[in-house]
Amino acid sequence: MSSTRPHTICNPLEQMSEKEHVRPYHAKDAAPGKEAADVVAEVLKHAQAREEAAKKKEAPKGPPRWMLPLSVNLGVLALYFLIAQPEFLVVNPIEDRRPVEARVEMTRRAMYFEGITRIEQFRLQNGRLPATLEEANAGALASQGVDYSIRGDSAYILITTVDSETILFDSSSESAQDFVGDLNTVVPR
Repeated sequence: MSSTRPHTICNPLEQMSEKEHVRPYHAKDAAPGKEAADVVAEVLKHAQAREEAAKKKEAPKGPPRWMLPLSVNLGVLALYFLIAQPEFLVVNPIEDRRPVEARVEMTRRAMYFEGITRIEQFRLQNGRLPATLEEANAGALASQGVDYSIRGDSAYILITTVDSETILFDSSSESAQDFVGDLNTVVPR
């Protein structure tokens, strides 16, 4: 059984010459300096596109045409309301419909709780009378029209007016309990 097939001996150099044409997967088709030139060209192209876009950019538009007549008309209307003061703009103050006696009693109680007690508490803590109602932490009473004045070293006066009736508390001639009366009575509304 001899085979008549001829044996060919492969030359290793011949095999190399065939494999020379096969390149590794990471090899590029371009020459090594061409890559840097491509990057520079791409950057220059991008810069030129940005310059063209900046030239085409429009300045921001001003207000629309209808804004000027509207602003002028609103200004004239505001000036009219300021000068003429039509009746529909005048707001009526809130009227207190309680009887005068009830309002006087409520004012006396407010003067007692918000004024006299805070002034006396200030005197105990500081050894002197406060210069103002705000210093005694009774600023709300001052905003309601109650006047406070010091008489001598240890006396003071609280005074206000409800309708035509004057309410006066003089610490030198009247005690706080006499001024407020019986706190257990219900104030009519």
